[in-house]
Amino acid sequence: MSEEKHKHMEIDMIIAELESLRTRRAEWETLENQCMVAEENLIRNTEALNERIKELKCMYTISELVETEMSLDDMLQRIVELIPGAMRYPQTSCARITVKNNVYTTENFSESPGKLFRHIIVDGKTAGGIEVCYLVEPHHNKKSEIVKEKEYLIKAIAERLGRIIERRHAEESLRESQSKYSTLVEKARDGIIIVQDYVYKFVNNAMSDITGYGREELMGRNFLDIFAPEYRDLINQRYERRLSGEEIPHVYEVKIMRKNNAEKHVEVSFGIINYIDGKPADMAFIRDITERIEAEEEIRRLAYHDALTGLPNRVLFYEQFTLAQARAQRHKEMLAIVVLDLDHFKEVNDTLGHNVGDHLLNGVADRLRNLVRKEDVVARMGGDEFMILLQEIGSIDDASATATKIVDSFGHPFIINNRSLHITTSVGVAVYPDDGTDMDTLMRNADVAMYRAKEEGRNSFRLFSEAINSAISGK
Repeated sequence: MSEEKHKHMEIDMIIAELESLRTRRAEWETLENQCMVAEENLIRNTEALNERIKELKCMYTISELVETEMSLDDMLQRIVELIPGAMRYPQTSCARITVKNNVYTTENFSESPGKLFRHIIVDGKTAGGIEVCYLVEPHHNKKSEIVKEKEYLIKAIAERLGRIIERRHAEESLRESQSKYSTLVEKARDGIIIVQDYVYKFVNNAMSDITGYGREELMGRNFLDIFAPEYRDLINQRYERRLSGEEIPHVYEVKIMRKNNAEKHVEVSFGIINYIDGKPADMAFIRDITERIEAEEEIRRLAYHDALTGLPNRVLFYEQFTLAQARAQRHKEMLAIVVLDLDHFKEVNDTLGHNVGDHLLNGVADRLRNLVRKEDVVARMGGDEFMILLQEIGSIDDASATATKIVDSFGHPFIINNRSLHITTSVGVAVYPDDGTDMDTLMRNADVAMYRAKEEGRNSFRLFSEAINSAISGK
């Protein structure tokens, strides 16, 4: 090979090697550029990740504050102080939160043109706003983007604040409502109870007063225990029917047994509510109506009984006769009406006084009660006039025998204020159905017979007859 050709080959090899070096250099430069880009991306992503961490830390801390007992004012002040730390330039950031007329700011707060603002919405209405400002302008050619890049964070914080304020308002309203409810429940004169699974889950102070049991004694106790035995089946049956959803009367009157075994009349009003664990429970209001019942009983007693002697009066006597007449008619039985008054009773009042007269009337009432059977009715019709309904008599002789016992009983003196007082009575008898089938007729005929006894000397009885009636009518 010629020297010249050899030289050319060496030059070609050098050129090829140079080309290879240039290619490798280009590849290295490309790789270096890629590394630089990757490094820049990594730096940016790391910065972005750090920003997200700061933001998440801010939001997490806000969530933690919500669960504390901190007041709303203190919480909002704490939140406004958290916000700069979540911004890109914490040292040169400041914040302000406005809610209604209250303003919360960082110590370094100052207005600036480049700021973020977001309304705080509470219950669908604007309640205030949140502002973030930079104290100095960022050294960045896109400073507006630096400010705006946190818009989503400020939006999230504003929305969170709206929910926090709504929750606190709801909690305050609930506490106020619970306070009012608690005051109402504890000050109520009616007993208030909640029964679940057959035991007392709640009782108020009034319930303790009504039953005589302490609240701790009632809690956990079977709710039927305090009711009078004769009402327990009814109370239990209605409790189970209410729980099953059946519509039944929810107000009724029953009796309870106090701790000292004394009875009380109560009005009970039950209703189903959701209580512990969302399970149904019976809530009841229990009102002590003992005084009302006793007053009603006294009114009934006064309406149907003589105030002085306690004997049935004319009204009750009529009612008892109506029942007895219906029974006698159904069973073909006889009845008798016995009318009597005291001979010369006016002289007792005039000489010894009305007080002695009243004692005498009471003595007569007691004596007559003891003379007749349990099924017979003794009544005072007014003044010194008494009336007796003899039921289920077999014959007129039975009525005559009772009338004889009455007259004879007055042969014994009445002891009044340690003094023996003698008085007699005149008695008239009319028999159903022979002498009349209605009350008025029988009373009138018994009166006729009584006046016949008076005319014939008193201290005796007479049976009604048409002859007596004709004789009295003829005068």
